[in-house]
Amino acid sequence: MKYDFLLFDMDGMLVDTREGILKCAKHALNAFGIEVEELSSLTKFVGPPLSYSFMEFYGFSEEDAKKAVAIYRARYSEKGQFECYVFPGVPEMLEALLDKGYRICIATSKLESYAKTMLDRLGIGKYFELVIGATPDETISTKDQVIEESLKRMGITDRRRALMIGDRKHDVLGAKKCGLDSFGVYMGCAESLEHETAGATYIASSIEELKNALLAF
Repeated sequence: MKYDFLLFDMDGMLVDTREGILKCAKHALNAFGIEVEELSSLTKFVGPPLSYSFMEFYGFSEEDAKKAVAIYRARYSEKGQFECYVFPGVPEMLEALLDKGYRICIATSKLESYAKTMLDRLGIGKYFELVIGATPDETISTKDQVIEESLKRMGITDRRRALMIGDRKHDVLGAKKCGLDSFGVYMGCAESLEHETAGATYIASSIEELKNALLAF
């Protein structure tokens, strides 16, 4: 195989978490007097770290972004984490990848505790050697920080043997910053040519296409 280690993003890549994320983002924005008419306009919140999203998309200060994240997470803990489902074909793909001999982990900007709980509840937590995510104090929050922590905890020393797989440019750019190849997959949230512009090593447009490519390496 060309790679031994596969690092998967979670939100929007393996699990459709859009409903929970969008509703929690709207809830947090409402707390700051910002009304959102079209929930779909918040799709940009799927993937990036939360603090980044509030600052980048709505001009929040770092202090207000932290407050917004706390409000977001309060609703996510109560409701948002249950508003999701596994994309069709994902369990079969993960099973095939394990059979081929890949070591697989999750590298997500979602809080690690949420990610673990959700993956287990959805029935796919068993496929991952480790689930690595953001920390509550945000010392680990950006994609490159999550990737670095994943490399450390998975014991990966040869970065040429690891591949980051995700549905947004942040996964591609984070992988590039960490010296990893990347696989950008168009799952519904990325903009047109997002992965090409970010410089993804490989690109797919579906779970089936991704699966076939990984099995062919």
